[in-house]
Amino acid sequence: MSDSLLCEETRARLADTSLGRELLAVFQHENITTLFQPIVNLKKRSIYAFECLTRGPENTPLYSPINLFGLADDLGCLLQMDVLARNVAIRNFVSASSFHQNQAKLFINVTVSSLLDKNHRSGKTLQLLAQSQLDLSQVVIEITELQPIEDCDIFLKALNHYRSMGFKVAIDDLGSGYNGLKLWSDVKPDYVKIDKHFISNIDSQADKYRFMETIVILAKGLGTKIIAEGVETEQELYILEKLGVDLVQGFLLKRPSALPALSLSFKWPDRRQVTVTDNETVKVVNKHYKWVNPNETVFEVAEYLLNNPDVVFVPVVDKGIPTGMVWRHALMNVLATQYGRNLHSRKSIKKFMDEPLVYNIKTPLVDVSNDITEMGAQEKSAFIITENGKYVGCGSFMDLLKVMTDLKVRSAKYANPLSGLPGNVPIQNKIQQYLDSNMPFSVIYVDVDHFKAYNDCYSFEQGDQVIAAIANVLESVMAGKEGFVGHIGGDDFVIVTEEDHETVANSVLSDFRFASQGFYTEEDRERGGIQSFSRDGEPQFFPMMTLSVGVLLVYPDIFVHTQKLSSVATRAKKGAKSAGGNQFFVIDSRDYTDA
Repeated sequence: MSDSLLCEETRARLADTSLGRELLAVFQHENITTLFQPIVNLKKRSIYAFECLTRGPENTPLYSPINLFGLADDLGCLLQMDVLARNVAIRNFVSASSFHQNQAKLFINVTVSSLLDKNHRSGKTLQLLAQSQLDLSQVVIEITELQPIEDCDIFLKALNHYRSMGFKVAIDDLGSGYNGLKLWSDVKPDYVKIDKHFISNIDSQADKYRFMETIVILAKGLGTKIIAEGVETEQELYILEKLGVDLVQGFLLKRPSALPALSLSFKWPDRRQVTVTDNETVKVVNKHYKWVNPNETVFEVAEYLLNNPDVVFVPVVDKGIPTGMVWRHALMNVLATQYGRNLHSRKSIKKFMDEPLVYNIKTPLVDVSNDITEMGAQEKSAFIITENGKYVGCGSFMDLLKVMTDLKVRSAKYANPLSGLPGNVPIQNKIQQYLDSNMPFSVIYVDVDHFKAYNDCYSFEQGDQVIAAIANVLESVMAGKEGFVGHIGGDDFVIVTEEDHETVANSVLSDFRFASQGFYTEEDRERGGIQSFSRDGEPQFFPMMTLSVGVLLVYPDIFVHTQKLSSVATRAKKGAKSAGGNQFFVIDSRDYTDA
């Protein structure tokens, strides 16, 4: 019973009040829970550590850690609550043996008051670790500020005692506590956590971007690892990756849970789009494989496999329709058992076939690759390919992997490094593909107004953030729609789509109008722009950035190739710029003449 952490005097004091009795019951029954939230290494995109989050009795006000530790502080037993939370956290972590053996680190919160408490006995955590066989190199002491540090010398002495035993040290919520950078300078921590206030909407708020940029530079100079807390959107995560932040945690990646988990809720998307043509569907990996009828016997199929040792699977097809897949290893394992051949040889093969993976011949390779990755098909190595529902062949996972690797290499070669979007070569290929389909479509040319002035005033790094944000806006607008998003270069983008052009263009304009507010300081927002210099070096006021969107409606038999089409699309963009920006201008190709 953990009320042994309390002396007689403290127990008697707690028993005197109703709130004190609630807290006493927590100690007596160890009625606290530890939740584990992953801390993720951004370079490796894998779990680096777990933070221990303590919760009190469920369905009570003390479930909240603020209430639980606040009450313990008020009633003079914060140190004891810290120790109890520490004990339960380590015990629970160690009980999940596969996790602590995986060398994931454990971040344990310790309040400043506990470190400064005169009753604090050194060696308690070390003793507990020795009992649990948890390596102390895996434990990080995370300092949480509940009150100002009045005597910094005593605090540093207590903290250095932990370090002398081999513990790493982290400062929690930099920017939200009382001491901030002074504490960082004095403690020289191994890790610094950045409060979620500075992370929320960092992708659209220039001040937060600049703050984090400065903090990252400072951390690298001091040899401190940065942990960004409260990451909740892909856009925030992307900016943190771009800034070179070491570690992150937040609901986007994984919510706290009672057991440490080595899998994340978030999967990094492949930001490079792959232009899908006939050569980039499953058709490119299709090969004809001998198939068998579902009524053929196990003996007949086994004989075929024995005579063809390189064959690892046999499709089962009934009247042209694929119904199953027989795997060499599975069938041979059945026949290799005692009496297996005698028991099963005369049975029809359909009793031993597996449900197949089946894809239409026009299915993009990317979709098949994603399915197989998510499914983790350990023992399967091929899928069946159909056309109009009829069997035409199979594709092997190995061939798929080779083709996907080639596609990604080619995609990376032509991708714009700032946005991750396809560049000019894929854009031209996609437009030509639409022209060859002989169907109407739209080319939507997106250009940023006053971008150079912004770059000159706010820095190229901030300008890069704007480019990334525009890419996010365009991809978000086209999410779930038929179309292609590309980055021509600089601040020029393009959307090629069959969707309604007015809906797409208006969505792009409104979404960027909202996102662009965060690119500016409050002062610049209030005056509606920035004071910079003209191309002649003269002082000039520039309004806030807007978009000029030129729309070219393309109809069959007007453009044969992309060169003329691109020229007319540029005219549409210039039309939007001439109209004043923040709107779209349409050219109908049926009205187009060379004149």
